[in-house]
Amino acid sequence: MKKIAILLALSMMLAGCTELEEIVDNLDATYTTQDLDGIYYGMMVSMRVSMNADETFDLFIMEMKGCYDSASEAQEAADDLNQMAASDDQDDEESEATLATHVVIDGNCVAEEGPIDGEDDISSTATLDSTSAIPTLTVIVSESGEFFTCDDGTQIDSYWVNDGYGDCDGGEDEVQGAEDDIQTMTVTVATAYLAADGYGTLVLSEMDESVCMALSPTELSDLMDDASELLTEAVDAGVEIDPEDESTIPTDVATLFAVHELSYALSPASTLAEGCEGQSFISSTLLYWIWASSLAEGNSDDGGLQFYDFDASDAAGTPTSNAQEELIYVTMTQGDDLSWSDIVVQISVNGGAYSTCTNPDQASDTGCSASEDGDGLWTVGEAISITEGSDDLCDGPCDVEVKIVNVVNGQTLYQSSPVYVE
Repeated sequence: MKKIAILLALSMMLAGCTELEEIVDNLDATYTTQDLDGIYYGMMVSMRVSMNADETFDLFIMEMKGCYDSASEAQEAADDLNQMAASDDQDDEESEATLATHVVIDGNCVAEEGPIDGEDDISSTATLDSTSAIPTLTVIVSESGEFFTCDDGTQIDSYWVNDGYGDCDGGEDEVQGAEDDIQTMTVTVATAYLAADGYGTLVLSEMDESVCMALSPTELSDLMDDASELLTEAVDAGVEIDPEDESTIPTDVATLFAVHELSYALSPASTLAEGCEGQSFISSTLLYWIWASSLAEGNSDDGGLQFYDFDASDAAGTPTSNAQEELIYVTMTQGDDLSWSDIVVQISVNGGAYSTCTNPDQASDTGCSASEDGDGLWTVGEAISITEGSDDLCDGPCDVEVKIVNVVNGQTLYQSSPVYVE
């Protein structure tokens, strides 16, 4: 791969690319373990390494929460979120002060940053390799929990056992004594490969497959904005873009990523991740972002592209047998303003069928309802709450999944993974 990358660089140098000339000039650059220090930027998840002089280090995960029109607005939002978190900790005398904090990242975005193993059920192991020309850090993140194994091998969370719903195909999780077969297990949920040249690969383990995400030494939001504009122009011109097919990306968009493409190919971070070998930078950043953010045609009045992303989280308080309790918060982290006349919010509880919630401008029904700040629009950074209607949907801890559907064209803008409400 490195030979191909060098040939690519030489060919582009002939076309007068100064940045690529500098990369080739720095092929023999000397790196130390201290160069691992810094932020490894991703589109939705970033990582930060804080190196100490004795080659020990601290690791942090940075989860994107939303982007704003300016850096000052982002800082104001981060300050507000930190103040709210401090207030919640003060009100809850039994809880320890949260280890997470909200910081401005990527220019005008806000991320929640915390220790990578800051939760009780999350642990990590890290291995530092300083023997190669470019030192690397491999981080394995594991999650411990109790699981029940169905007869077909499918694993479900322990709290689904004897909860009144058959989650195994054969219903064996609901038979008497099923709780005796619950086992405590530790599974790998993510592995990060970070290199001292500033590039990295974050591998998210989901079920039987893995998702490979490239990390960069420089911020990515401006690059993605430029790519988005070009993609919109291409779609307006009739170009069909397939998020799973790199060859459908227009040449001018690919050119934006040329320097990253070469640098990533030359980095050990691109070859260490098992199952991610040979994956390009653009396919594990731009294409993943398009796929995860629901690349859509005709979502807007001008027929261009819309990129949406949301974050779903547990609302405060443990659900009881009472109705009309808050279950979940959903925050728009990316996208244009959405009118409530164009969308509906649906939820599924404990794997059941999705039910449509009443919108903020409608009277609450028996199922669930969505509420917002009263301006009739859902905007970036705004969190809505999903509340039970007159029916009790969640009695005690439960899993809630959220779906946001554009009723104009029937497209699903977002579908969350299960959020454990407790």
